[in-house]
Amino acid sequence: MKFHPDDIVKSCRKLESGLRLGIEGVHACQLGPFSSPIYWSASEAGRAKITKEMIVEKRRWLFDLLNDDKSDITCKSCHMVVKKKYNDVNFSRLGHIDLAASTLCNLRCCFCGYTLSNNFKPAKYDALSILREFKPKDVEWDAAVDFNGGEPTLLPDFSDYIEYFNSRRIRIYLYTNGVRFRRSVYDGIVKGNIRWVCTSLDAGCPSTFKRVKGADAFLQVVENLSRYAHAGNQGGGFLSVKYIFCEENCSDDDVAGFSYAMLAIRPQRVWLTFDFEPLKGISPSVEDFGGYDFSKHVNAYAKTYRLLKKHGVTAGHFTENHLAAIGKHGKILLEKTKQATAESKKVDLKLDAELALCNFRKETSSAESSGNKFYTKPLRILRTVKSSEKTFLEGKRLLLVPACNLTESLLEDPQIGQGDIVGFVDRDPVLQGKRIKGIPIYDYGSISKLDPDIILVAAPKQHREDILGKVERVASGSTSIWEFEREDEINF
Repeated sequence: MKFHPDDIVKSCRKLESGLRLGIEGVHACQLGPFSSPIYWSASEAGRAKITKEMIVEKRRWLFDLLNDDKSDITCKSCHMVVKKKYNDVNFSRLGHIDLAASTLCNLRCCFCGYTLSNNFKPAKYDALSILREFKPKDVEWDAAVDFNGGEPTLLPDFSDYIEYFNSRRIRIYLYTNGVRFRRSVYDGIVKGNIRWVCTSLDAGCPSTFKRVKGADAFLQVVENLSRYAHAGNQGGGFLSVKYIFCEENCSDDDVAGFSYAMLAIRPQRVWLTFDFEPLKGISPSVEDFGGYDFSKHVNAYAKTYRLLKKHGVTAGHFTENHLAAIGKHGKILLEKTKQATAESKKVDLKLDAELALCNFRKETSSAESSGNKFYTKPLRILRTVKSSEKTFLEGKRLLLVPACNLTESLLEDPQIGQGDIVGFVDRDPVLQGKRIKGIPIYDYGSISKLDPDIILVAAPKQHREDILGKVERVASGSTSIWEFEREDEINF
């Protein structure tokens, strides 16, 4: 298809720069049960020498299908599709990578598609050779890899992958089942080369773990998670522990066992989500779940969320940034969960204020930020809940914190654009020194030297309080700190 530079077209970040290197083959992305069209099957990829130029051509092919009114592809119902000028489309970059070319694993999770199909196999093609087609200059500033599988720590060339990602300054999100402890993973968390390690525990006691995961390894995994949490306390990376609610692990015993295990281990993040295998093959635009009943899962999810919350741990909704971003199924489940969580809050035991537990890693007790809050469209600063005023930033030196897609989008706001944006700030050493649209990314230690007039903190709600605390500790007294808050945010 032919387009002019100013034509408005449909596109997607994953279509333009994403790369899914899966057991099924090579394509743009795989999000939950939904998949973009395959570029090459695993067998085809094993027989071909795939080059960067060949990948660019496949991206153009998928882009044309997305913009062809007569085509019928899953991408058309994905919520990640955006409209933009054709001149802004670029197929030659490397952004998000989903690496799962091997399905070899030392567990047999009952909800895993590979278990259900007994499909545990080594890779049929060399995924690393495909990645090496992209040089450092091709890599997006926010490039990241979801390194999963299978179990990635079982790969014989695991260290070669880690070396490649480090050489390209690609953030590593490592999904491991935690059965096998790797010193290189521990060191990567400490150094920040591995941005996070995510382990799905999915049980609150040994018997459920064995039933759900197919191995008697609950205590071994908990021990390894304790080590990775210790690494997360020291450096740039962190440990995230996930719970996938399925038919077999929604009992009160598992809710309590998992919640109090998290209070003992204290990972830097806890994520809650669902088993999406029952939705496989159902279009993301369909509102029902094909007759599948998630009510038991939602109820256990809400209990777990509230029990953790009561003791100072705010779990993240994995669905919110994952399946909810692409289809109605995720959005509906997220809303059901929020509603159930709000209702369960009403029956929680009320603790005396002096007996309430908080996250012991924080330097001060948890409290709502009392700083200024700003909104865009139009830009305004909230001094109090009941009053607001327009703010003009012309001539002000601005820092945006952290370096993320949200702060990048603020560059397009006409009022923020009136200011002199001197840089971004981020704790991630992989991002420091990079540039976003020509604007450099600094570490927190540079804030006092840069001496901005205003620091705009625009972070996801679950991270915002920690970031505000870091900024407040290093900013000078003459610097104003403003907090971005979406008007559609929901408090639990």
